[in-house]
Amino acid sequence: MNFLVIDVGTSACRAAVVSGNGEILSQSRCPHRIDQPRPSFAEINTDRLWLAVQKVIGSENDKHPGITFAAIGVSAMLGYVFLDKAGRSLMPAITYADNRATAEIKKIRQLFPEEKFFAITGRKPSPLLLAPKIMWLVKHRPDAAQKLDHIIGLKDDIIRRLSGNIQTDVAHLDYSGLYNIYKGKLESDLLDTLNIKQNLFPAPVPATAIAGSVSVEAAAKLGLIHGTPVIAGSSDGTTAMYGAGVLDEGTAVLVSGTTDVLMMYAASAPRHIDRALCVNSGMVPGTYLVGGPLGLSGGTLQYFEQLLQTSVPRLEEKIDALPPGSNGLLVLPGLTGERAPYWKEYLTGTITGLTLDHKSQHFLRAVMEGCVLRMLRMLDILSQDRLPAKALNVVGGGANIDVWNRIRSDASGLEVRKLAVTEATSLGTALFCKAGLDKSRSLKEIADEWINVDKRFRPAKKHTRVYKQLARRFEAQVQFCSDVDQAQTKILKKKAKTY
Repeated sequence: MNFLVIDVGTSACRAAVVSGNGEILSQSRCPHRIDQPRPSFAEINTDRLWLAVQKVIGSENDKHPGITFAAIGVSAMLGYVFLDKAGRSLMPAITYADNRATAEIKKIRQLFPEEKFFAITGRKPSPLLLAPKIMWLVKHRPDAAQKLDHIIGLKDDIIRRLSGNIQTDVAHLDYSGLYNIYKGKLESDLLDTLNIKQNLFPAPVPATAIAGSVSVEAAAKLGLIHGTPVIAGSSDGTTAMYGAGVLDEGTAVLVSGTTDVLMMYAASAPRHIDRALCVNSGMVPGTYLVGGPLGLSGGTLQYFEQLLQTSVPRLEEKIDALPPGSNGLLVLPGLTGERAPYWKEYLTGTITGLTLDHKSQHFLRAVMEGCVLRMLRMLDILSQDRLPAKALNVVGGGANIDVWNRIRSDASGLEVRKLAVTEATSLGTALFCKAGLDKSRSLKEIADEWINVDKRFRPAKKHTRVYKQLARRFEAQVQFCSDVDQAQTKILKKKAKTY
């Protein structure tokens, strides 16, 4: 038994062949780009993306002549595709990173107090959600809004092209800002007040559900077998959580990529959770994931590597030799704004404590420490909300940097476990495929069998004490920058009224 899994990330489309025992046998990668026609926009041309999908599928077929797949699974970054009645895309897909709908989110905040919105959706109002993007579409693209018939996820569009079926899963509705996660349905109060039609959204199915089968047309084009089951899957961040062992109670999972995502499993509804976090529907009915997407992390590290014309691998020994705190250098890493736990899209990167003594290794360590100190705040909130972490599983590209894992362990005081398979999205997608076909075992039972630890990092207590002090400095800097921004905003508004 083998599975073909497709994963669309921020910068590349991947396909992998995964065995029925959870072994990744081969992978292919094709870069793609997110378009930014305006500074706050983040779009993807879905026709162009489909060409990349075809390319990686063809590459995997070439590596395994005559192979058959028990199922095909798909995951992708959060993004939304707008279809007309004929199933044609009306415009480029809008991704989660798109911040165009700032005016619309202000209106939502006026209509729904934050407490009420959070009590329904499990998240704070944010321009990253789908609801304000729909409102933007109605206002700025009325031609497309009038023709709009269905809204599906970026992952769902690939499934549509594979099978001909239009569907979605609960994770994509979780991030719509229109879904009641506790009742498991779209919230009529939100839909009616925001004048958004419920029939735009297909009924969600579990990630392990069979969404359809490979059509005759797709089979001929892609070299696949007609009738192969296509599993519904989920967003890449959610999928990676399951591929990284989030179903183990007390284990926090960090997906370390261009941005970080931190989540923990909750066996029942966490009703009194801090609003700095998000509550997501679990892929196991009646369960939840609590945590949220943080700001830029690996993306910031890559930016500094390019800026300094060096790299972490080249300087890793020097970085590791530095004391906690990078000799006074502090970096707030969210160059594109902060998400959880601060939710300040205007709060971009800052550097403090810079002296003539600081070198490239100080900057790179300070960036990694800034990302970890932000994560530390998340872990603290989770603990206050009765979800204390006993260990931290790390996957994604950032899991492969040992010095970063040591910083994570020292700062959190937890054992940090780099998993044997850091491509957790591919593994998680294959898990959904396996669970969708094998009804004799639970998703957790399969995950326990498939997921293994490669390296363990244990904290140095003396470093943990230092990082607790640094965390207070980091939080004070976040507050200071927020206060400065608010003061500047007031001055600008006052000047605008004067003129």
